[in-house]
Amino acid sequence: MPELGRYALVLAGGNSLYIVISGTWNRRLCNPQLAESVRGAVLAVALALTTAVFTLEYLLVTGNYTVQAVYNHSDRALPLLYKMGALWGGNSGSILFWAWILSLYTVVVTLRGRWQSPLTSLTSLYLTGLLLFFTGMSNLVVNPFRMIGGHPADGAGLDPLLQNVVMSIHPPAMYIGLIGMAVPAAYLLAALWTRAPMDQWVGIVRRWTLFAWMFLSAAIVLGGMWAYMELGWGGYWEWDPVENASLMPWLLATAFLHSLQAQEKRGILRAWTAILGVGSFLLTVVGTYITRSGILKNSVHSFTGTGVGPYFLALLILIGLGTFFILWSRQDVLQGHLPENAPDLTWSKESVYRLVNVLFSSIAVIVLFGTFYPVLSHALMGTTIILTQEYFNRLTVPLFLMLAVLLGVAPAMGWRRTHFAQFWHHMRTPLLVALGVGVVAYLSGFHAIATWLAMIIVGFASTSMIQELVRAAKNRQKAHHLGWQRSLAQAISHNRRRYGGYLAHIAFLLIIFGVAGSHTHNIKITTTLKPHQQLFLGGYKIAYQGMTMATGPGYQMVQANLLVRYHAQQFREQPALAFFPGSAQPVAKVAIHGGWMKDLYCVFEGSPGQQEAILHIFINPFVRFIWTGMYILIGATLLSLGGRTTKERQRSRSLVDITGMRASSLSVKGRDPF
Repeated sequence: MPELGRYALVLAGGNSLYIVISGTWNRRLCNPQLAESVRGAVLAVALALTTAVFTLEYLLVTGNYTVQAVYNHSDRALPLLYKMGALWGGNSGSILFWAWILSLYTVVVTLRGRWQSPLTSLTSLYLTGLLLFFTGMSNLVVNPFRMIGGHPADGAGLDPLLQNVVMSIHPPAMYIGLIGMAVPAAYLLAALWTRAPMDQWVGIVRRWTLFAWMFLSAAIVLGGMWAYMELGWGGYWEWDPVENASLMPWLLATAFLHSLQAQEKRGILRAWTAILGVGSFLLTVVGTYITRSGILKNSVHSFTGTGVGPYFLALLILIGLGTFFILWSRQDVLQGHLPENAPDLTWSKESVYRLVNVLFSSIAVIVLFGTFYPVLSHALMGTTIILTQEYFNRLTVPLFLMLAVLLGVAPAMGWRRTHFAQFWHHMRTPLLVALGVGVVAYLSGFHAIATWLAMIIVGFASTSMIQELVRAAKNRQKAHHLGWQRSLAQAISHNRRRYGGYLAHIAFLLIIFGVAGSHTHNIKITTTLKPHQQLFLGGYKIAYQGMTMATGPGYQMVQANLLVRYHAQQFREQPALAFFPGSAQPVAKVAIHGGWMKDLYCVFEGSPGQQEAILHIFINPFVRFIWTGMYILIGATLLSLGGRTTKERQRSRSLVDITGMRASSLSVKGRDPF
């Protein structure tokens, strides 16, 4: 069976090479038969990689431990879900997984686009060039079907920290998001090179970016959820290099989505749009380099010592040089233009979009600098200095809050110019709500300036968004005499792109609310309790009832039994220490009793003897709002994905006009148009 996987990989690599050579050659020949042959080869690569992925999954599930990737990351006791997830648990499997997703993206681009179009064929060629790198890596450097000596009866097992349901979702979502950024970047570079008109690619690029951005957003939050559930330190974000590696492309991709809208609406920010779109993808390669190279050792979950770092560095340099050449050679295309007699744009929506670009890009630069500072400090000063969370928080939090302010201001701004009277009319209610929120937040104990301002800004911006939704529903209710809920649903449905965007902004504000709230009134204690001893903390009455042994899937564990009372509720929590075969250290199994206002978070550290338990107990407020924000963000992005671009709406209106004229003329003649 491993031979099947190896042959499939060779086939994928060979076809990728054929596409790159023949596709490049055919750009001069323009031979239709050769073009069809290349198109077929794209399908062949995807089929071959699909075969390789399913073969490796089969080997993992059936436990063929003669294959190194199976032996290193699986064992007999591992539950089926985690055996399947072991595909991306190791370096070789994850690179194969990366190549597979990229091949599927390339097939979709090839089949859905007009293949004879230079834009589609060149986009497909760029993506296949990237695919050639990954299939080459899988064939020559980190072959997932490499055999080991002997006939081992069992494997080494999966890292216990990765045996979590969330970790079964987080990596695929991350891969889909990060790899998806390659598609809009390839479209952008192809559009620049072929000088394709904007209406040929802007809608496609927007949808691809939204799709990848949605998965990347969800993956970042899911990563925080996994850290919260599994690592046992009571937090969800630590500015770890690998966390930063996923955040940086998200920052630029978010700016790119806004910049793309400004280019579509007003033809401005073309250079910004191109740089942000391609930069988002380049930062995914930077992130992959960080994760795979082990250059930054201050991370809890990087693939260290895999030896693939230099290859990714070479890829980064190659793509960077290619991108620079295309941008440099197409400077004339990147020049934005404004209509003649354009009014002053300093007080307009155009200015808001420029500020959004500047703020997101600034945060990305701060995070990039802070992430690589250990390497820079070692190279320049001979000492490795790791910047603490204080560096990141002090520099990025004010910029995030400014972005949140812009979310509230933007709906009141107009394209080209903003009339102050209209602006003030729109802003009155949000400002009043913000004032009220500020008073309530201060009285509730939000005295730290950053969290207090965050509450005020969230109140202001979310009211501005909700006000837009209410206004749309009222207008529709007045025009069509519908009920309130139906009016709101129809208003959103008829402009899914706009109101999907507003809902995504509300989700982002909800996440800010959860992050700010979780850093206020949080409590953490470490205590040692004897059996039947009680503890009162944050309104919870926690009674320790001794330890018991239990068995999990593939491990033994010691549980601390806690009986908890909170107001009229009574429930049990069992934080535990799990002992996995082959693992030197036990792994904490955190017990979390979640709620909207606060979580009870219990970690069992161990026992000094006599049935006593060492416990870390946290009271974490508002964390659930962060996870809820993620779910709303996904729904809002799906809604927005169904929206049409400005050009598409214009074409639709033209079609309606034409159809209406024909129907009218036919009606005059007394004919049935059907």
